[in-house]
Parts: sequence; C-alpha cells; structure tokens
Amino acid sequence: MIIETAVPFEELEEVRRKSGASVRLILLGTIERNGIVLNRVLVEGPTKEIERFMGKLRLARAGG
Repeated sequence: MIIETAVPFEELEEVRRKSGASVRLILLGTIERNGIVLNRVLVEGPTKEIERFMGKLRLARAGG
C-alpha cells in the first residue's frame, strides 16, 4: 500500500514502533500538492498488520 502524507517519515517510524505492527516503511520520495510537501511511503506487510498501523496513525494524528 502506498500512502501520501505530510507526516514526517521519522514520525511514521515512531508510530510503527509504538503500534507494534509488523510492517515495513519505505520512503519512495516526496511530491508537492497545493503547496504542501507530501511523503510517498510504501507500507509493506500482512493486511491485518497494515490495518493495525493505519489505525494507530489515524489516532496519533487526531490527537488520540
């Protein structure tokens, strides 16, 4: 799964560590959209683990 996010890659790695999800994050590069720099990140792993990571990422960005 490829995600595009303004979240810094280091913060994504921290969320991955804290979530305990068995996923691998690979920074593919950056793009600019509407003046905002977005990181393109490949998230690799089993579907359930990706869902676990994405859930924790949503909570982290929502202040949960």
